[in-house]
Parts: sequence; structure tokens; C-alpha cells
Amino acid sequence: MLAAAALLAATAAAAACGDGADGSDGDGITTAAAPETVASDTSGGARPGTGGPLRTEEERAFLADLAGLGLPTEMTAETTLEVGLGICRGIDDGADTEMILDRIRPLTSAIASQNDEWDTAGVGRALIDASRTRLCD
Repeated sequence: MLAAAALLAATAAAAACGDGADGSDGDGITTAAAPETVASDTSGGARPGTGGPLRTEEERAFLADLAGLGLPTEMTAETTLEVGLGICRGIDDGADTEMILDRIRPLTSAIASQNDEWDTAGVGRALIDASRTRLCD
């Protein structure tokens, strides 16, 4: 549950990776995705209430990469995807790896605290690497 709360909090921070320095969308208004807990179903189907596809092939591969490393994705897959997309926006805007690691540290710290084998930097690098490989253009 700690990681779920941290994922929600970090979504706004990660989504701001490429936005204004104050976390705003450029006009001073802070934005964040609506929290939605979604099981890590990586199959096809429809997003609840939308009729659209559950996830793209790239999104499924991104989640599979992270799950393959043992990182939790099932509790808030939509939030995890938002973090990944926020990382891509930061990369597009010129943020380097260290800057992105700093921005997602609350999330990566919460995830790393759940398992003695994980460290904050390793979790962060896994998120960045999977984002670059699977989600970024």
C-alpha cells in the first residue's frame, strides 16, 4: 500500500518532468492524472468505461519489463504508465538521467523499501530504462 500511495504522489512529479519548473502545465496550473487502480492485466480488452483498448503493445511490453525485474506494477498499472510517459516527456525536454532520478525518488524509494534486494537508484534506473526502451519515441 505504501508504494501505491507513493505511485500516486510521484505521478504528478514524474508527469511534471517535462513541464514548468513548478510542476505546472506551463500556465501555472498544476495537473495530475486521476488516480485509478488497475490490475496488471496485459491482455487485450477495453479500459473500463472507455470501450478503447486496455493497453498498447508498447505499454504492455513496458509493464512486462518492470514485472520481469520483480518491480510491482499490478497495483496501479495506469499510474506506472503515467510515470513512464512522464519520464519520456522529461527526456524529450532535455532532462538527464540524474535529474529524472531526483524527480522520481519518492516513488523509487517507496518501491525499494518493499524488498531488501532493491535499492532506490536501481529501481529508478529500471523505470528510466524501460521507459526509454518501450515508451519514448
